[in-house]
Amino acid sequence: MRSLEDVVKEISKILNKNKIGYAIVGAVAVCSWGNIRTTRDVDIIMMINADSIEKVIKMCKEKGFSLSKADVEDALKEKTHFTIFDNLSDYHVDATGAYNENNLQTIKNRKKIKINGITCYIASPEDTIASKLLFGSEQDIKDAEGIYVRHSGKLNMDYLESRCRNLGVYNEFLKMKKRVEEIENELSKNRRNC
Repeated sequence: MRSLEDVVKEISKILNKNKIGYAIVGAVAVCSWGNIRTTRDVDIIMMINADSIEKVIKMCKEKGFSLSKADVEDALKEKTHFTIFDNLSDYHVDATGAYNENNLQTIKNRKKIKINGITCYIASPEDTIASKLLFGSEQDIKDAEGIYVRHSGKLNMDYLESRCRNLGVYNEFLKMKKRVEEIENELSKNRRNC
C-alpha cells in the first residue's frame, strides 16, 4: 500500500519526466509549510495540454495509477478538474489545468522541495496563504493563519499582499494578520506575567 508521500513522489516524477510545469497545492502544500492535516488526495495544478496527455496517461498507468483520456480532455475543455486514481492505495490526485492567471502565477512562484531525493514543486507559502483566504472555509482560514505564523519573518510580504489584492482577499488578509498579532500580543503579555 502506497503512502500519501509515495503518491506525491510518483506523480512528481511523472510530471518532471514529461517536463510539465506544475504546483502541488491544497492540503499537501499546507503540510509542506508546517501545518499538519489529514487528507485523502493530492491537489495539483498542471500545465498539461493535448500533446502531453497520452504520454502522461501511459506513465501513470505504468506506475499504478488510472485515469481516463476522455476525462482529461473534457476537463481541459470545460476548465474543470480530473481525477487520477491510485490503484495501490486509497489516495487520489485531483488535477486541474493552469486555466487562469492565478494558476499560472502559482506555478511560476512554486518552490522546489526534495522528498527522499525526488524533486517536487509545491505552491509557495505566500500563494498557499492567498489561495486559502480565497477559498475561505473555516479550515482554509486556519491553514492560512498557521502558515502565516510558522513563516513569520520569512514571507515575502510585498508579494503576499499583492497576491491577496489580485485575488480580492486583501481585507481577509488584514483581518487574519490582526487576529494573529492580537494572539501573539496576548501570549507575550502572559509570558511576562509568569
